[in-house]
Amino acid sequence: MRYEFLIKGELSERALAVFPEFTTAPSQRAFTALCGPVHSDTQLRGILGRFDTLGLTVVEMRRLP
Repeated sequence: MRYEFLIKGELSERALAVFPEFTTAPSQRAFTALCGPVHSDTQLRGILGRFDTLGLTVVEMRRLP
């Protein structure tokens, strides 16, 4: 499955390096969209935990077709 996460703010290169499995996608200004594979619920919880640890706000999360 592929997911897209819309994160509040523009992520720095350092913050993006924490998510090597994701690519950035064009997004509205002041937001960063990250897209990539998520293979299990456990992995999804781990990704959300990384966002939380970095103090990032997930504005939207959706499964892509």
